[in-house]
Order: sequence, then C-alpha cells, then structure tokens
Amino acid sequence: MNKSQFQLSCLIVALAIMGATGCTNRIDIAKETDAVRARSEGLVAAESAKDTQGAIAFWAEDAIMQPAGSPQIQGIKAITDLYQQFFENKAFKGISGTISNITVSQSGDLAYEYGVNRMVWTSPKGDLLDMGKYLLVWKKVKDNWYVAALAFTSDAPAPVPLNTSK
Repeated sequence: MNKSQFQLSCLIVALAIMGATGCTNRIDIAKETDAVRARSEGLVAAESAKDTQGAIAFWAEDAIMQPAGSPQIQGIKAITDLYQQFFENKAFKGISGTISNITVSQSGDLAYEYGVNRMVWTSPKGDLLDMGKYLLVWKKVKDNWYVAALAFTSDAPAPVPLNTSK
C-alpha cells in the first residue's frame, strides 16, 4: 500500500467513524426546544379542558407519574385512571401550568421541563388554591415528544382559600 492509498483509507475510516458517532447529524436544539414547548402547551390545554383522552395523547406508554401525596403510578392505563379521577371529581375546578424552563439534551432525544402548577378546588367555604411545582421529562419517540415522567408537589401543606377580591 502506497502513501496515497494509506491516506485515502484513513480518510474513509475517519468519515465512517464520524458518521457512526453522529458527527454528521447535528441536532437543532432550539427547534427541539420549541417542539417540546408546543407539546407541553398542548398537554396543559387538554388538562385545562379536563380532556382525558386529549391529555393522554401526550404520554408515553411506559410513563411514570409521581403525584403529590400519593404513590408513584406507572403506565398509560394508570395515568388515564388518575386523570379521570381528577376530571370527574366535582370539587376539582381546574389546573394550569406555567413553564419556567425547558432543556433539551445534546442527543436530541430527551428533555426536561420544570415550572409552576396551579390547581383550584371547590369547597363549602369557597374555592381553594393549591400552588406547586413540577418536573416533567420528555422523550422523543418516532419524531414526536412524549411525557416519560412527571413529578409534582404542593408548596403548602394544604390548599389555601383563593382570594377572589381585587
């Protein structure tokens, strides 16, 4: 093997290694962040509308949820059941969330999001507010983002009366 053949062989090997390690496949982090944000906003819209099937469409089949004050649940069926319990509970008025941050991994297949959640419940003495925070993990499956895990907690030991006066 002469010098030029050796150099050509080295170039081919280097290009093959770069291709195998993803060096030629750059992830657009800003684009993926926007995609996660859009999915998150869609999930919040479905939850705000108390739309169980709409909300479940954003979840991975093997997802886990760690609700405040409750044991962890796993799988789409268990998460669907929990949504139905919330949405069918006459005392449950609604939920909303505000994204504080979204971070997408350099590999472009995992992301996490955290923010603030707000739940309102009715009671004989008036509406009660439960403010808290959440951590949501997203995974990319077949070019779309799905919730892989959610943990949420309350900021107070119990919901507090909602001040509706201005």
